Amino acid sequence: MSSPLLIFGAGQRCGSTLVQRLISSHPEAFIWGEQHGRFGELLDAFESLIGHSAEYGEAGRIEFAVHGYQGFLANLMPEPAEMQGAFTQFCTRLFQAPDARVWGFKEVRFDRAFAERLQRYLPEVRVIFIVRDPRDVLSSLDEWEARGWWTRADTEQSFENWKRIAASFLETGSVPVLSVRYEDFIADREAAARSVGEFAGLDVAGFDMSVFDRKVHNLGLWDERELRPWQDMAIDLRYLLFDEGLRATAEAYDYHL
Repeated sequence: MSSPLLIFGAGQRCGSTLVQRLISSHPEAFIWGEQHGRFGELLDAFESLIGHSAEYGEAGRIEFAVHGYQGFLANLMPEPAEMQGAFTQFCTRLFQAPDARVWGFKEVRFDRAFAERLQRYLPEVRVIFIVRDPRDVLSSLDEWEARGWWTRADTEQSFENWKRIAASFLETGSVPVLSVRYEDFIADREAAARSVGEFAGLDVAGFDMSVFDRKVHNLGLWDERELRPWQDMAIDLRYLLFDEGLRATAEAYDYHL
């Protein structure tokens, strides 16, 4: 049986791409990349359309049942249940790669609530969530800013996402979730592969463990970089770590800022 799997990270530079690469190295799995949140816009639009059908379409369906094409059909819409089934088929057709038993996508902008919305259409969906020490995230984004790939506004938005997404996965819900800290994930790669394999229903022997040895930072860039420790950064950048909500969430993940 095929199984939808989402890889969610707490903002950029958290390690979600490493998890994506590990799972996609398995011959029975494939995880697509990010859409910059566009899939969320698509889900918003489709649920708005279902809401329109529920609110206005019923009158048109009754009219058609009684009067056929001579009725007032201006708001005639398919049944909400039929539309929901169509969106399930759409998601499956879009993300299920050929020959992949485990399939899905990764994103660094969606939280637990989004996963539970998607569960309405993909009831078997599961999530692997990865979080990273925000100080290391800041060091990585600082380097992106220095290269000119990233703006301060982007960094600020990424940290808002870190706080929101990480906090959401401290709550319980209906979607099965495997939460991992990036630091633990790379400290014991064998244990990491076992936990991911067990959660995803994949034989750990199928993973290519060499993905841990190749550090991929951006298109065409890998291996080591020179990153400034967060203590050496300008105060106007480090202030992002002083947010009370972020610090409380970080504490819950055992990051003591």
